[in-house]
Amino acid sequence: MDLQLSWAAEYAAFACMLGISILIGLYYGFVERKQSTVNDYLLGGKHMSVFPITMSLIASHISGITLLGVPSEIYVYGTQYLIVAIINIFIILIVIYVFLPVFYDLQLTSVYEYFELRFNRKIRGLASLMFTISLILYIPVVIYIPALAFNQVSKLNVHSITPILCLICIFYTTVGGLKAVVWTDAVQSLFTTISIVAVIILGIIQVGGVGNVIKANAEGNRLEWFNMDPDPLLRNSFWTVSIGTTFSWVHGLGMHPGAVQRFVALPTYNKARKALIYFILGIGIVKILTGAIGMLVYTKFKDCDPVMAGYIENDKNLLPLFVTNVASNYPGLTGLFISGIVSTALSTMSAQLNTVSGTIYEDFIVKLLGVKVSDLMASIIMKATVVIVGIICVSLVLVVEKLGSILQISVTLGGVTQGCLLAAFVLGMCFPCANSRGALWGMIVSFAVMSWITLGAEMAIMNDKIKFVTKEVSVTGCPSNITLQNTTDFTGLYRLNHDVYVAPDVWKIFTLSYMHYSTVGTLIGISVGLIVSLIFPKEQHIEPNLLTPFVRRIVYPNHKNQIMKPNGVIVEEYNLVPQNTQL
Repeated sequence: MDLQLSWAAEYAAFACMLGISILIGLYYGFVERKQSTVNDYLLGGKHMSVFPITMSLIASHISGITLLGVPSEIYVYGTQYLIVAIINIFIILIVIYVFLPVFYDLQLTSVYEYFELRFNRKIRGLASLMFTISLILYIPVVIYIPALAFNQVSKLNVHSITPILCLICIFYTTVGGLKAVVWTDAVQSLFTTISIVAVIILGIIQVGGVGNVIKANAEGNRLEWFNMDPDPLLRNSFWTVSIGTTFSWVHGLGMHPGAVQRFVALPTYNKARKALIYFILGIGIVKILTGAIGMLVYTKFKDCDPVMAGYIENDKNLLPLFVTNVASNYPGLTGLFISGIVSTALSTMSAQLNTVSGTIYEDFIVKLLGVKVSDLMASIIMKATVVIVGIICVSLVLVVEKLGSILQISVTLGGVTQGCLLAAFVLGMCFPCANSRGALWGMIVSFAVMSWITLGAEMAIMNDKIKFVTKEVSVTGCPSNITLQNTTDFTGLYRLNHDVYVAPDVWKIFTLSYMHYSTVGTLIGISVGLIVSLIFPKEQHIEPNLLTPFVRRIVYPNHKNQIMKPNGVIVEEYNLVPQNTQL
């Protein structure tokens, strides 16, 4: 009976979260029926407030990849990755002073419309295509991770879980639009936060306090913050993490359509800036908390590694195993944790589906196909797009389950397209000399080179020609009656550095740290774009609002800053530069 009550409590917590998400979608879809225009569906009618937007941004960027991937990363490779929390300060400054003013000025429904205004329609179409492909490849990873956690706890088949979760997400995203996405994200983030805090508190109690956590991780060589080796081939160092994260997150937070869409949905620029600051600080806090969970997991299993002991197949299942251990005496807590994991997936997936529907409609159906429809039909088309893309993503989960490290594969997938897109925006906003030919070739070359590097690296990893050195684990505390699993075999490989073993026939470029994919892609795109623009100069008129504020000061010193309202009226609303500077 006690066991039945326990399982009832677990499923009740889980069902509560899903039920609230469905009810919010129903409310905004059928009670507050204001989703009949593109502005309502994608921007919430520009009546959103800072709090739900901030919570939605945090929730949509904290997926199961973070909740499961970061603790696993800390357990296996140490704490060097957590330096990302400090780097947030620089990312805030870059986004606020370079990208956010331009996007808020223009009030674009699709962020890639910028490329048509600055360059031409071809650049816009190419950028939208790259973004759409990257998103369709990324969403299945987001879906698979919580399904894996649910499988670890409930033993239900992963492929039975993912369609149910996706159908719920597709439903409230389709019916409710941005408002439903934002408010479900906000509610789901509460489940996530409660589950994280509960796991940390119970974990600390069970391992004997914070002092024991720090001592165990220090003795296990997990504490590593400032590995200042500049070698770009190291998997993790201060430089690979800080530089790589800066390039990756500037794209993800400063020009990702999902983020920009929410900033523009706020009624004033000051509110958009506040939401950005709170958002990035919130991301940093979550990274630190999930890193702390990773340290707790190591403290718990430091004498009996679960993978070597055969309790779990790989490190992806470390956190679910840890939760079932520490929460076994608290009915409902495991269900709350699973709700938190699933919440992150639903919030991320809903945000991305809402974003990709707007991108496909604005950049393909309207511009490329030249189709003009009524606002009601546009809303229907975008909702249908959400359903179609959602179904495609569910089917791709079959591919994702064959991939490796959670955190690494997510960064790798993003690195293919992030660099070329970031390079194109930087060329447009910061270099008046850049033209459409330069931007086009910069994007193409960056995408081609990074596709080659990432594909070569992943093939080498899959064929065991690249193997990473993990932190040492122990099995001295394991029961004597278990059969230990084999450790990593480096036979036939040579040690490239203290992080990586490689086969003699593997090119060194394929051993580049996965954290540097966005960095290299961006630098290639900017360099090629500038070179081509200078070799093939083109006379062009650039509207001042298409340039970032500090470049405007130089190119157009007498221009006053203006903003276009959604109704097409241009007014002077705020200054992005000191009062004594005419922009």
